[in-house]
Amino acid sequence: MHISGGRAPFRPSHAIPLAMLLLAIVALTLFGYAGLARGPNYFSFDALYFYVSGEMWEKGTTPYDPAAFKAQMDRIVNIYSVSYAYPPNSAPFALSLSAGSIRVAQVIIGAINLAAILGILAFVHGAIRQEPSGGDVPERQLRAAEIVTWAVIIGNPFTAHVVWMGQTTLFSAAFLLGSWLLASRRLDLLAGILLGIAAIKPQLVFLTGIWFLLDRRWQLVAASALTVVLMSSWPLWVNGLEGSWLAWIRSLTDYKDGAYNALAFKHVFGLRSLLATQDVLIPSSLPVALLCTLLLYGFRRHYQGIWLIGPLLALSVLFVYAHDYDLAPLAVMAFPLLMAARGRPLVMGAIVLSAFVIYFPQRIWESLDLAEFARSREVALLALLSLYLAVCRVAGPEKRSEAVS
Repeated sequence: MHISGGRAPFRPSHAIPLAMLLLAIVALTLFGYAGLARGPNYFSFDALYFYVSGEMWEKGTTPYDPAAFKAQMDRIVNIYSVSYAYPPNSAPFALSLSAGSIRVAQVIIGAINLAAILGILAFVHGAIRQEPSGGDVPERQLRAAEIVTWAVIIGNPFTAHVVWMGQTTLFSAAFLLGSWLLASRRLDLLAGILLGIAAIKPQLVFLTGIWFLLDRRWQLVAASALTVVLMSSWPLWVNGLEGSWLAWIRSLTDYKDGAYNALAFKHVFGLRSLLATQDVLIPSSLPVALLCTLLLYGFRRHYQGIWLIGPLLALSVLFVYAHDYDLAPLAVMAFPLLMAARGRPLVMGAIVLSAFVIYFPQRIWESLDLAEFARSREVALLALLSLYLAVCRVAGPEKRSEAVS
């Protein structure tokens, strides 16, 4: 069933979802933009990394000299910083933010994140219209599930955290989801361009790029690579390959040595980080991520392709590299899970319990002197991913999306 055009009438069954959506908007406003209970940090403080890197690129120097970058962060914005970890294709973003004052840059990143949230909501709406999930589902149920999904995307604490910090997770995710949606419609050139823009946060898009390689979407991959090169043209021009891409790779070592990025730091997310908090050190889990992606690709015809971006994002944060706020866009998984849970109270209970554990505020655990319980989020996400793979299967390959053909 595809949703018909036009505006659906309001129904009493929409009252609770709409109330959830309203509460989500209030929560985002208070905790994401107004900074309620945020402590000493100020709005969009992380965006100042882009501001300073843009200032350095404007002057023809490189932000990938850790000592020079940290000195400029201290001088310009009075922040004791780690290295600049974004790749050279972040230059257009950084140069745009550094074009005006610091205050203007903070306003711009706040607006960009709001636009990114709207973009993610648009993906959900477009995906539902393309593959609503569940066969002949009453339209009122689809509308209600869509509104609930919007509420989870807007109101989850990681979305507010990204907005408050001025991070780029939502920005990257919006372009990634747009790329996935366009790819499902065989608009490979546009999909590749969006994927290249999303690669400003490479760890978030890496597995999706591997997926498109497995799918032999050569035009898409080529368009993505060309977009990345074009976006990094200024650093390549002023600093050369040595002072841009190669210097970035070297600077990542210094970045990972920073206190906020150490494997066992409380805001670093993933199974490898979880094990590190228990003094169990394992090598890179990237091979596990690649193997899981390969297996998911092999079984793709058993799932609706448009929603498989959710499991790919889950694999990224669990096995590649992530901070906890990178969980924000995983909320798109809510819709297919809600559809699969219809008439199955035990499945719905498992979904709600997993979401509760994932979204339970870490500061409450810390105030109760139970900070180690926050690490249960990795286990809960792994359980939610397993639940998705178990209950979101479709009856036959005819329901698969063109994105995974």
